[in-house]
Amino acid sequence: MTVLAACLALSSLLWGVGAVRPGRDEALHTGISRRWPILSEYEHRSMAELVKTKGYPLEEHFVTTSDGYVLGTYRIPHGREGASPGPTPRRPVLLQHGLLDSSATWVLNDPDQSLALILADAGWDVWLGNSRGNAYSRNHTGLGPDTAAFWDFSFDDMAAADLPALTAHVQGVTGCATLAYVGHSQGTTVALAALSTQGALRAALRPVVLLAPAVSLRHIQSIPMLTLARLQADQFFAMLGVFEFMPSREATAALFEELCQATPTACVSVLTAVCGFSDRNVNASRLSHYVTYAPSGTSTRNVAHWAQAVRAAQAAPRGTLALTMYDWGGSCVSPLGRPQTCNRRVYGREQPPTYDLARLEGVPLAVVWGGEDKLADPLDVRRLLYVLPQASLKLAVGVPTFEHLDFVWGDTAKDRVYPLVLRMLLEWAE
Repeated sequence: MTVLAACLALSSLLWGVGAVRPGRDEALHTGISRRWPILSEYEHRSMAELVKTKGYPLEEHFVTTSDGYVLGTYRIPHGREGASPGPTPRRPVLLQHGLLDSSATWVLNDPDQSLALILADAGWDVWLGNSRGNAYSRNHTGLGPDTAAFWDFSFDDMAAADLPALTAHVQGVTGCATLAYVGHSQGTTVALAALSTQGALRAALRPVVLLAPAVSLRHIQSIPMLTLARLQADQFFAMLGVFEFMPSREATAALFEELCQATPTACVSVLTAVCGFSDRNVNASRLSHYVTYAPSGTSTRNVAHWAQAVRAAQAAPRGTLALTMYDWGGSCVSPLGRPQTCNRRVYGREQPPTYDLARLEGVPLAVVWGGEDKLADPLDVRRLLYVLPQASLKLAVGVPTFEHLDFVWGDTAKDRVYPLVLRMLLEWAE
C-alpha cells in the first residue's frame, strides 16, 4: 500500500495525532515543566468539577514512576454524608481506565450510575489511576511532552512501572498491605501483564476485577484497530515522525462535543466504528458530555503495540492465546546501515517474550464481558478464561447485550455489572 493510500485510510483516525518530533529544545527539559501536571488547557474538565460538585470529597495525588513519569492520581476517601459506613477501616480499591481514556470515565454519570461514586458510598476508599501520557499524566521528572522521548512507551511500561508505583503509593498512604483492583479494557491488560511478571503485585492486588478484558484480539471487529494492524502502524507512525496519538485538546473536545450535539447520528457512527455503540445501555443524549473527556491521549507506540497484538492474534494457531511484549523487530541494523533498536538488543532474543498468565495462580480474579463487544469479543474472552488459572477464577459472567463502553458509560451498568463488582470485592478483598 502506498503512503498516500495509507494516509487516506487513516485520515479519520489521525485528526487527533500530535506530530511531536524531537527538536533543539529537547535537552532543556531537565525537570517538571509545571509544578504539577494538570495543564491549563485541561482545567475545564478537572476531576474536581466532576466529583466535588456531586457532593463527594476528592484528593489529588502525584505518583512518580521508577522511570520518571508523574501520574495524576485521584482519591475519593469516602462517600457522601449519610452514605453507608461500609467496611471498617475502609479498604482501598484502585480503578484503572482503558486505552485513550482517563480517570474521568469512572465519574461521568450520576452518582448512582458511576462506579467510583457507588463504591465510595458503599464504604470503599476509592483511588483512580491515570496512565502515562493521558490528559492527567503529561509530566516527567526529566522530559517534556513536546519531546519524542516522552512518548517512547507502550502498555509494557504501564505494567512494569505505572501499576507498581500506583500500588505502592496507595499502600503507603492507607497503610493497607492489599488493595482491590478494577480495570476496564487496557486496564485489564496492564494488570494481567504486571501480575504475570511481579510477585509483589500478586500479593498486593486482591481481588482483581477485569471488565471487558482486551487480551486476545483474534476476533476484534473494530474497523480503526483492524486498519492500524493491517497498515503496520508501528512502521507507519515511525515513518511520519509522529509520537502522540489522539491528544486530549480543548479544540478537539469542543469539535466532538459540537458534532454530538448537532448531528448525534454522525457521533454514534464514529463510536460504532471504533468500539461499538448502542443506546440500549448508554444514554445517547449524554454523548456530547462523554466525548469532552475522551479520547484522552496516548503514545503512537502504544497504539502500535495494540496493532501488533491484533496481527499476532490473527496469525496464531486457533485455540491459542499469547500476550506478548512490544515487538522491536528482528533487524538490529537500519537500511542505512545504522544500529537500531531490535528484539535482540532489548530482550536478548529474536522474538518478544510472552506474558505467562499461568503465574496468576492464587490471585482472586473476576471476569465480566459484553456479549456484543467489538473490541473484547466474547470468543476471545472465552479463550482468556481457558488460559487463566481455574482455581483463581472466582467469577466469570457475560452480559448479553453489553458493548465495550457500556461498562463505564452505561446507565444500566449499575444494575447489571456493578453489583457483581461489589460482590467480588466484599467476598475476596483482604
